[in-house]
Amino acid sequence: MIGSVFGWLGRNALLYVLLLVPIAASTFVVPWIKQVAAGTISTQKRTHVLSIAASRIASERDAAAKWFGENARVLRFESMVKLDEQSRSLNKERVELEVSINAAKPAWVLAIVDQNRLLAIERNKLRVAVIDQELPAISAARDVVVSNGASIKAIGDLSAQRREAMRLAPPCDQARRNLSRFEQHWKLRQWWENAAHTALVSARDERCKVARAAVTLLYQMINVARQKDTAKRRADEAFARAANATDMIRNAGLDLAKDADRARIEFSGSLPERLRVWSERWQLPKLLRTAALALALIIATPFLIRLFCYFVLAPLAMRRSAIRIRVPDGRGVGVQPSAPSTTSVAVRLVAGEELLVRPDYLQTSSHAGAKGTQWWLDWTKPITSIATGLTFLTRIRGDGEVTTVSAVRDGLAEVTILTLPEGAACVLQPRALAAVAQPIRQRLRITRHWRLGSLNAWLTLQLRYLVFHGPARLVLKGGRGVRVEAAEQGRVFGQDQLVGFSADLAYSVTRTETFWPYFLGREQLLKDRVMAGEGVLIIEEAPFTARHGEVRRGVEGIIDAGMKVFGM
Repeated sequence: MIGSVFGWLGRNALLYVLLLVPIAASTFVVPWIKQVAAGTISTQKRTHVLSIAASRIASERDAAAKWFGENARVLRFESMVKLDEQSRSLNKERVELEVSINAAKPAWVLAIVDQNRLLAIERNKLRVAVIDQELPAISAARDVVVSNGASIKAIGDLSAQRREAMRLAPPCDQARRNLSRFEQHWKLRQWWENAAHTALVSARDERCKVARAAVTLLYQMINVARQKDTAKRRADEAFARAANATDMIRNAGLDLAKDADRARIEFSGSLPERLRVWSERWQLPKLLRTAALALALIIATPFLIRLFCYFVLAPLAMRRSAIRIRVPDGRGVGVQPSAPSTTSVAVRLVAGEELLVRPDYLQTSSHAGAKGTQWWLDWTKPITSIATGLTFLTRIRGDGEVTTVSAVRDGLAEVTILTLPEGAACVLQPRALAAVAQPIRQRLRITRHWRLGSLNAWLTLQLRYLVFHGPARLVLKGGRGVRVEAAEQGRVFGQDQLVGFSADLAYSVTRTETFWPYFLGREQLLKDRVMAGEGVLIIEEAPFTARHGEVRRGVEGIIDAGMKVFGM
């Protein structure tokens, strides 16, 4: 487990380095080669020109900051019309300067090709910085003008309302006194019936109502005046900050100064200084992040594909119709399960029968039998015979001759005999065939069946199926044995294990039972599934393609995939 983790880390670290190489070549090596090709004369000239330009811009920058500090304070005394006109003019000028700056070549290049153009562009940048400093000051001055006007108006309205409240207060007080004197000399029982008393009450209510409304409005105006005064103070403070700020102007020309410093280091600096400058110039941290992002994408892509396949593609495939190989001339003769596989089997020939056996599976044979060589298992399919190793077969004939078939070179292989009666058919991968006993005058017939329109065929990458027709006795081989069993209620098994099945069975795929083993690459997405039926399944116990615990990769994996595509 620890070895696998370190192996994974090592492989991805190597991949990260390999990703850095082309990215660094495009952003670092190529410019460096151009610089070397240009020689030291260009480097010296660039250093000199950038140094002079940076010095001039620094001097002009200080003068611009001083000018701004002296002229910005008078903006608060300008009219709003003049401020708006000045703002429009500055914005228009800034747009024109930006167009000129964006169209210019970098200072690093202009230092070599056009010194005057370099100074002009840097002065434009300085002017843009001054404009960017002026515009906030103009906006703050405009706010001061607006707040001053609002504050003055609020103060004037407050004074007028205070006079109005003072004018309305005496009539209200007089009406109250008149009513009080009247009530002191009048009896209580006559109040409700006296017209004079009613008139005094009405006069008091009317005059005092107007006076109270004037006082309420006065208090409201006092609050408004306070708010206007607060806004005025804030506008004054904002203008003071904007008029005294020169940070944008002070930052102008800093990039040019950095370019001059980098040029000096590249020309006469030490190696560590040069490495630092080069890393900043060609954005080494960004390069490392780009390579890390590419590596993360490469690592995550297989897992994203597995998620898509498990939750989208596999359920779709499971709903598709199964593959059923129908033999037109088949008479529905069943194939019976064979005996358990062993390390060797004895094949006894009957009259008119011959045995074709792989040379590396021929263990013993009778001395009297007639022997010969057959180049291919099927003369009509030479490529299939060559690809599956069914070439230079030993042909043995003789009534009653006994031949022992066993794996001479593979200590894990076992064999068994599957009998195909007349009219029976079986789908089989020829790689599992060790020998075949067939009538001499009725050779083993093999037919091809393509399933290019089946999604199951494309998902399992087996587009062609080879059907073996009886009569014949097939000696089957497999790692740790071959099991020929009845389909019964149907079976699910690994794709590399199934090497054959009766032609009348329905063959499809199903999704692997558990998610995490598949997601972590320990299980395949799909497994073979054979529906319930009366046929048999031919299953290899330990397929050679996965005998080491994992799917073979590289050239071997390509060969295995090609063999499976063509049903071999």
